[in-house]
Amino acid sequence: MRKKMEKSKLAICKLVWKKRIAAEKSISEKCADRIVQECIKLIEHMLYGNVIIAFYKQDGTFCLEKGTLVGYEKFFHKEFKITVKQESVIYWSEEHKGWRRFMIGNLMEWKAIV
Repeated sequence: MRKKMEKSKLAICKLVWKKRIAAEKSISEKCADRIVQECIKLIEHMLYGNVIIAFYKQDGTFCLEKGTLVGYEKFFHKEFKITVKQESVIYWSEEHKGWRRFMIGNLMEWKAIV
């Protein structure tokens, strides 16, 4: 039952994020859906490993960074949860040795580091 509820919460998040990104970026819902799907995959991977993330900062400059969510629970003393209100993705930046974030709609691409 809990897994089913978590899946429905995730589906609601995806829908809200998709509509928000489409409106903010003036792009199709299909393009926004692709960004949302990649964000979900990125977050799921960062919970257990490291990635290279390509995104645009708020000022429009390009950024390429190594990031992870490993250590989130220990640092913040709570479980990482995806929520509808979330507008950005938090991650630990290897370059800056600190927690950073980027807007969900600004994600370009990511790759796992193995």
